[in-house]
Amino acid sequence: MKEEYDVIILCGGKGTRLYPLTADIPKPMVKIGDLPVIEHIIKLYEFYGYRNIKLLTGYKGEGIQNYFEDKYKDRRGINIQCIDTGENSDTAERIWQIRNTVTNTFFLSYSDVLADLNLASMLKFHKKHKKAGTMAVYPLTTSYGIVRFDEDKIAYEYLEKPIIKSLFINAGFFIFNSTLFDLWEWSSTDFSKGMLVKLCRERLIACYEHKGFWSGMDTVRENEILNEMWRTGKAKWAVWKKQ
Repeated sequence: MKEEYDVIILCGGKGTRLYPLTADIPKPMVKIGDLPVIEHIIKLYEFYGYRNIKLLTGYKGEGIQNYFEDKYKDRRGINIQCIDTGENSDTAERIWQIRNTVTNTFFLSYSDVLADLNLASMLKFHKKHKKAGTMAVYPLTTSYGIVRFDEDKIAYEYLEKPIIKSLFINAGFFIFNSTLFDLWEWSSTDFSKGMLVKLCRERLIACYEHKGFWSGMDTVRENEILNEMWRTGKAKWAVWKKQ
């Protein structure tokens, strides 16, 4: 029997840094092209055959629910469920609420990250390493120029917006076993500041290095860049569009 995998996407944040785009809609509904960013992410999972989607909603969650109920009501082969986890809940609180209803192994994603991530390869990596979780990571790219100088304060190297290959960021895509909930602690209601810190400290999470395209959508400027990429046919994350 084929193993099933839930896809959990955190959709409850207010997206204050995307204001005014989020004045009337929740952050996951901010559009890239003619689709909300959350739908771009769902289409990546659907492309790889993971079609049992659970959206953990909060702030203006009815807008997300109404959109998917209307657009996907007649779609077969994909199940999108919106779960209201509270307007003011933090990320760890949202995830904890679905602990008794997720599959033994499940995907977890933020709702504001885009990548041409090979999810099937990541799942294979996760099973091989046999840890509680796997986190996709991506080389740190800074938007600032980096200067190196000697002890006499004389510059000897300048790098404009370099990729720092020795450091990696959390790319916002995860795979967890349900045993995650047996390890739970409430040092922080923010999943990244609490559970991720613990899992790394106790060597319970593997890191899957993504070497393709990745971008967050945390600011209006990032949204503008992603829209321009979509408009000019350079949306590398849209592997599902290239079928």
